[in-house]
Amino acid sequence: MKLPTFVPSLQHAIETARTLLDQAEAVDVHDHERVIESHGSLTVCLSQLLAALDAEGSNVR
Repeated sequence: MKLPTFVPSLQHAIETARTLLDQAEAVDVHDHERVIESHGSLTVCLSQLLAALDAEGSNVR
């Protein structure tokens, strides 16, 4: 899967990650469509968070 190339600010990426994690915790595991949607959102969010860290020079590996 090709992920978006948008690189947000590190602060925005962290805030988005926290929001999406909160939302993911509330997903009913029996609602398969929501689980899949949540997985997609978290995948893109993680990619953007890592890109923001790389852009800040915080290359954690």
